[in-house]
Amino acid sequence: MFENPFGTNLQSLQQNYIQQLAAMQQMQQNQGLSILDEIKKAVSEMNTEEQSMMAESPEYVMAKQTYEAGFMGFLGQKFSQEYINTPEGKTAANNLLSSINRVKGKIGEEIKAKQKKVNDLIQLLESDPELKKRYEELSIGKQ
Repeated sequence: MFENPFGTNLQSLQQNYIQQLAAMQQMQQNQGLSILDEIKKAVSEMNTEEQSMMAESPEYVMAKQTYEAGFMGFLGQKFSQEYINTPEGKTAANNLLSSINRVKGKIGEEIKAKQKKVNDLIQLLESDPELKKRYEELSIGKQ
């Protein structure tokens, strides 16, 4: 009336158990390796020449830079306040802010100087009919 869900053969039952156990062990091994362990393992399996070639690969360089930038951003978000509370961190942060403000001022001056040159060039172009005609000829030729 009731059927045995595991089958009637003890050997079949043992085989099924061994297969399931092996599958579970494989899953545990895969879960046991962190992604960093997998990276270390993959690199350690390469010889020096292969590692050098990989280091020159644009794909690897881009992936490594992306990882490192993300990692540094993570560290910055996580520990920036603690770092700024140290004397070294406060000094470094103040130096960074000063540098940003100086560069920002220089950039503003450079942009104003370029804009002045563009405005002077436009004024010269509009005041000289020969130059204006030549400009229009060149502009039409580019289209």
